Amino acid sequence: MTFELTDELVDSIISALENQDQQFAVDASSGVLIEKKEIECDEDVYYELPSWSSADGFNLMEQFVNSLHSPMARNDLLTVLRSGRGVFRGFKDVLRSYPEVEKKWHYFKNKQLINYVNQWYNLLRETWGLETLDCEIEETDELLHDDFIFNPYDYTCDSAEILEHLDTVAKDSCSEYPEEVGLALADLWKSKADAELNKNASGFVCRSYSKDFAGCVIFAPCLKNAPKTVLLTSFFVQKKYRGLGIGRELFELALAELKGRHFKWVLVADTMIPESVTPLLLRSGFKPIGSGYIADLFAE
Repeated sequence: MTFELTDELVDSIISALENQDQQFAVDASSGVLIEKKEIECDEDVYYELPSWSSADGFNLMEQFVNSLHSPMARNDLLTVLRSGRGVFRGFKDVLRSYPEVEKKWHYFKNKQLINYVNQWYNLLRETWGLETLDCEIEETDELLHDDFIFNPYDYTCDSAEILEHLDTVAKDSCSEYPEEVGLALADLWKSKADAELNKNASGFVCRSYSKDFAGCVIFAPCLKNAPKTVLLTSFFVQKKYRGLGIGRELFELALAELKGRHFKWVLVADTMIPESVTPLLLRSGFKPIGSGYIADLFAE
């Protein structure tokens, strides 16, 4: 006897897999789960669920942490995984400190478990002589916009807050240099941004839905002699929000906006832009020029 794998049944199976106290099977006649202690699995009417142990759960957490690009959350979660005891509880406790990463974890776990159940179901379909189904869940970037708001830069509302957070980011980024040199570079970065963060600047600011400032990208037009050229003046993401794709999204939104306003050239001449931004610049079509970078927004 065959059965249809509905969304409701998939959800029930996932809950059953995570339940280490009870064991369930699929009742093909009704398409629902039933406790195994009440029946005997015969792979005709009653089908045993795919195996899932605490070791599988631990491996899933490891996969997630290894794929995570948020440095602070990744380090804290790695510490828990290496602790050797209370791992599952500790993992949940750490995630509560990083709500956006916690949401990524639930999405990741759900996606992996759905694919796992779908693979099991396709093996059954093969034994039934039926074609397998293409049920693989694709990655999506929508999750980022579920957690964060991206708004155009507004001088009145955003300039003071950007400078406030830039102070922390600058000091953190320059901390690798000798103390006095690091402080001097941080002050240089802040004073330069302060001078260029005016009403003529444009860009985007990212905040969480709880209004927590996450990052920004700001451009200043070269009005007099180069009306079609803009200069990148500020681009940073707060440390706890790095690795979530915010920087990439800010950059893509800003470049699309600049192109729509018919700017042609984008210059990056700020030596204070962190080296970690270089890969993003290159992926976005920028090319090295002197000690900076340049992009032609209308290049083929």
